[in-house]
Amino acid sequence: MESVSIACAFLDGLRLDFPSQFDLFILPYLWDDDKNHQICFVDKQNWMHARKRDEFGSMIASADLILPRDSGIAENVLAHGEKALRCWTVPFIYQVLLDVLNESMVEENTVGLENMKEQIRAYKPHKVLTLLLSSLEKRNGSVFLLGGNPITLIKAEKNIRATYPGITIVGSMHGLYRPEEEPAIIEAMQKGAPQMILAGSPLPAEECWIPRHMNVTRSGIFFYHKPIMKWISGR
Repeated sequence: MESVSIACAFLDGLRLDFPSQFDLFILPYLWDDDKNHQICFVDKQNWMHARKRDEFGSMIASADLILPRDSGIAENVLAHGEKALRCWTVPFIYQVLLDVLNESMVEENTVGLENMKEQIRAYKPHKVLTLLLSSLEKRNGSVFLLGGNPITLIKAEKNIRATYPGITIVGSMHGLYRPEEEPAIIEAMQKGAPQMILAGSPLPAEECWIPRHMNVTRSGIFFYHKPIMKWISGR
């Protein structure tokens, strides 16, 4: 497997992506390219907001993967937008491995332009995250947790270690930190070099914290969902 193609559609100058389960699972391999990548989730309200081209809209437009959280916005974009494919080159060291994975998940890797609408579904953030964490664990990957309140964050760390023992948590910080603490957080991210930065509310600037700080790591997947820390912590 030399490349991966992900179905998408464009409308109003914005894009929605429609990856298969296989596509999502292999992202930690596909994006092992010394670059930062952001995953965003949108619903109808987010989509309307993003059309304003403010800071939030610019973030959505530049995200590497934009997933619909409800089928309504997905169906609208597919009905009125321009369908296309986006391609990523698979790093050479993973090509044989991903060929094997592709064969084992062949039924999940059938989303294409001709049958996209029939397979439309909302991409639930916690299910996408489960795929990413499972993939990271196979690579003995690492994560940095950011956001939530102190107690929620402690519980989230504990649950990740228990559920994904192969993943290393290289750092964490709750989202109620003081402004003067931010340089230490940035330094911790730089030193830890996490393969995934998992963020949730509360967090200064919330999701826009990510594009403001994406340059602090050499390579990593930035994943934000407002209640994700509560979900991971079991609340």
